[in-house]
Amino acid sequence: MGAVGFDDLFSVLTFIVVVATSLFILDDLFIDSVALIKRLRPLRLPIKSLQRMKGIPQKHIAIMIANWKEAEVIGPMIRGNIRGIDYQNYTFFLGVYPNDTETWQEAARLEKMYPDKVVVVVNSEPGPTSKGQMLNEIARKIMDSEKASGKSMDLLLLQDSEDVVHPQAFTLLNYYSNQADFIQIPVFSFDVPKTSLVGGVYIDEFSESHTKDLLVRQAMGAAIPSAGVGTCISREFVKTMMAQQNGQLMKEDTLTEDYHLGIIAKPLGFKSHFACVELVHENGEKEFIATREYFPNRFSASVRQKSRWTLGIAYQGLANIQWSGGWVDRYFLLRDRKGPACSVLTVASLLVLMGMIGTAAFQQDIPAVLRTDLFSALLAFNAGAMLLRIIQRMHAVHRVNDFSQASMVPVRWLVANAVNVLASLKAHRQYRESQRTGKRPAWIKTEHQMPAHFGVEIPEPAEVSIK
Repeated sequence: MGAVGFDDLFSVLTFIVVVATSLFILDDLFIDSVALIKRLRPLRLPIKSLQRMKGIPQKHIAIMIANWKEAEVIGPMIRGNIRGIDYQNYTFFLGVYPNDTETWQEAARLEKMYPDKVVVVVNSEPGPTSKGQMLNEIARKIMDSEKASGKSMDLLLLQDSEDVVHPQAFTLLNYYSNQADFIQIPVFSFDVPKTSLVGGVYIDEFSESHTKDLLVRQAMGAAIPSAGVGTCISREFVKTMMAQQNGQLMKEDTLTEDYHLGIIAKPLGFKSHFACVELVHENGEKEFIATREYFPNRFSASVRQKSRWTLGIAYQGLANIQWSGGWVDRYFLLRDRKGPACSVLTVASLLVLMGMIGTAAFQQDIPAVLRTDLFSALLAFNAGAMLLRIIQRMHAVHRVNDFSQASMVPVRWLVANAVNVLASLKAHRQYRESQRTGKRPAWIKTEHQMPAHFGVEIPEPAEVSIK
């Protein structure tokens, strides 16, 4: 009787897992179908069209960069981007903490080096606070600088201290700012060695998300979330947000203040745009106008970063945004928040697979319910759909990087699942702890790096005396 009871319980659990997997796969297939039916793909911008964009008057762009322990990367980031950006009307605002002396000193050196391009903002509180709090300090400084100089900051741009900005990104943002108050450009990882499986996971995920998923959101009229970098907002949107939130541009009680900013733009009546553009040169070569950066390449660092994203979007996002908007927005909110459920399903699927192998090995048979045509059909559907998912991701990676990186997608898929499961577990524990203690989780940053020769200081030539 006990054996029969176990078989029945195992059969029910297996059916639930297989059906739930099918439902989650249908969600992804829906996104694929919309992209296919609407023929959504990155916009190709001929170089001649870019030249016409350059004829538009340049709005002043204030770039906001929150820093904590970034002394090693902030110098190369600023120097390299100032050399490369093909735009004149912009200012970097570097937020530093009074107790982070090394970063403060490096930022002050950059301000002295580029007096017309760099402004240092010293936080009124010792760090680390939250990234949202730091960005609010910078935003207030930007608004105060307008009063002091009489010069309006037309656009505010979110970037991080390890970002490489595309030379034509500001031209693109300046152009689209005449159509939208919230603009997001793609964010991609730099190429990494094939042996860097964890770092390569970010190549896979951002390639697919920022060449397809966000285009589907835009086509369906849903809110566009901020990626935290490459996010440009109008002065009018900034003033409205600060008025709505008692002088705060960003929410300080969430670890994903950027995501919240993007989602809230639509209900406030501001138009958003995802500018996914490939610049086409005269020789036919193409390149994305995007922000590039290195993401964590260590397993523990990736788990830590993704736990922050999961906690901010799935848990804090539910508390702050709830289920606002129409059915389209609610659908994408559900899709954004399904990470923890996906992780539970991943673990359950692994347990079911092990159970089926064990049952077949020791009982020499599988329960009758699991040998039905319905169950076989569900398994076949899931297997085929998962294969299609991997092919879709490989296509996206090939579009952004190359075939060699695309060929690594099946291997990195397994690594991504492991990272996401542990990140979801960590996020759940952090949320439970914050609920118990009443303390908000602190800003957890990851180690940053820049490309090897980007922004390297060029020594001044030695003076030569002529006798």
